[in-house]
Amino acid sequence: MLATNRTKEKLKAGKAVFGFRMDFASSYIVEALGNTGFDFVYFDLEHGLINEESCLEMVRAAESVNLTPLVRVASGSPEAASRLLDSGVMGIITPHCNTRQDVQAAVKAVKYPPEGERGIAGRSLSLSGMPAADYVREANKETLVIAMIEEPEALSNLPAILTVDGLDVLFIGRLDFSLASGIPGQIDAPSIQSAVTEIITGGRGAGKAVGVGAINIDDPDSISHFIKQGAQFFALNTTSVLKSAARDLLKRVKAD
Repeated sequence: MLATNRTKEKLKAGKAVFGFRMDFASSYIVEALGNTGFDFVYFDLEHGLINEESCLEMVRAAESVNLTPLVRVASGSPEAASRLLDSGVMGIITPHCNTRQDVQAAVKAVKYPPEGERGIAGRSLSLSGMPAADYVREANKETLVIAMIEEPEALSNLPAILTVDGLDVLFIGRLDFSLASGIPGQIDAPSIQSAVTEIITGGRGAGKAVGVGAINIDDPDSISHFIKQGAQFFALNTTSVLKSAARDLLKRVKAD
């Protein structure tokens, strides 16, 4: 049987989900952090130095601890998404989704016909033990389509983007949004805050889940703030998580 996408299930129920971003290969860290209560892990193949073989090993590690494995691809290429989905990935994060056509292409790359154009083969199908027709139906139901909203152009096209069937999550990349806005790194600038609010409000109104990136893990109140606004999808940087945990541990030890 195909595994239930618990992250998608929670999002549909209106709950917030929390994951961590891996931009380097380590199945061990995936297993270790997976046992702490995270919902998903996403492997960053756009910015990280992860190859497909390493990604598959981390997918297996995620499966072993009931984490939903997601991948941020380097581009909207259908071939890139297909190979990863065939390996067992349960959702694709597509960067730079600035137009309705960009998001439609992302959906087509993730879904089998009639919803998309993905071809059928690979580990996920083989291990499911399901007839092809049943597998296609279940895979289309369980996979997540996540569009990165990270440039002002996407905000201008937001009403059209929100009409795309099959889009599950709008994931706001605040750092890239600030870069494209000419104020790199100023994610708390009024213009960025206004854009985030507009995207969250629009997304929730259209029945789409919304995520916010570039979260400062030393400021958990910021997550609470976005949850109150209606955001549901949060991914923390793994390096920051490890540094924060180590710093807190050393602080407690040295205080004794």
